[in-house]
Amino acid sequence: MPSNDYDVPNAIYVKVKDLNVARAHHLAAEATKFARKSAPKATGAMAHRMTPWWGHGFFGIKFQDNYAWFQEHGIKPFTMNSLQGKTIPMWIKDPTGIERQKNPKAKTRISKSGITEVLIFRKVALKGTRKMVKTKGGGWKNVPASYPGAPGRIAYRQAASPFTTPGKVGGQIAPPHNVGVRWRHPGLTGRHFMMNGLRRAAAEQGVIIRSAISHYPDGTEKRVFF
Repeated sequence: MPSNDYDVPNAIYVKVKDLNVARAHHLAAEATKFARKSAPKATGAMAHRMTPWWGHGFFGIKFQDNYAWFQEHGIKPFTMNSLQGKTIPMWIKDPTGIERQKNPKAKTRISKSGITEVLIFRKVALKGTRKMVKTKGGGWKNVPASYPGAPGRIAYRQAASPFTTPGKVGGQIAPPHNVGVRWRHPGLTGRHFMMNGLRRAAAEQGVIIRSAISHYPDGTEKRVFF
């Protein structure tokens, strides 16, 4: 479902002096079309929910999903502390059907790349919580539960010499695959699909633009430079 609960914009647009409404409509439609084509896609729902926005002297793109803005501009890696104590739905890839065998009633979907994904749920523990787990030898040991920042499995390390990546140390954690803590978001590289859509639509119509404006649900605005 679309949501915009964070302090993020719900639209981005550019001002063009003396731009009439008809041409603004066309530019907005073209910008949205280009943005949809290059937007990140799992199911394509976010891209589909982007819509043209226009009026006298401006054209732009509206979007319903807050994560669209994070995908547009990127975010730094962070530990997801706000998730502690919550049950989190997660879509995971299941090309071999193993997850579906475990839970035949689980919801499934087909991604844009044609891969089957299964909906699972993970409980996030409260910070500092510990649990007992069975060891390979049949005994039990007390370990940190799965809370944000808890020690986690390290899936990828740098190879030993002579196969170590130049400039790295053999055996050290190899980001961004795993940083050794649980519920750590690896961050996102900004895709700038909406900005590029605005820029391309303007260029193809001979319109000169130098900056855009991000519009927030409360009516406040901020300038964004290309």
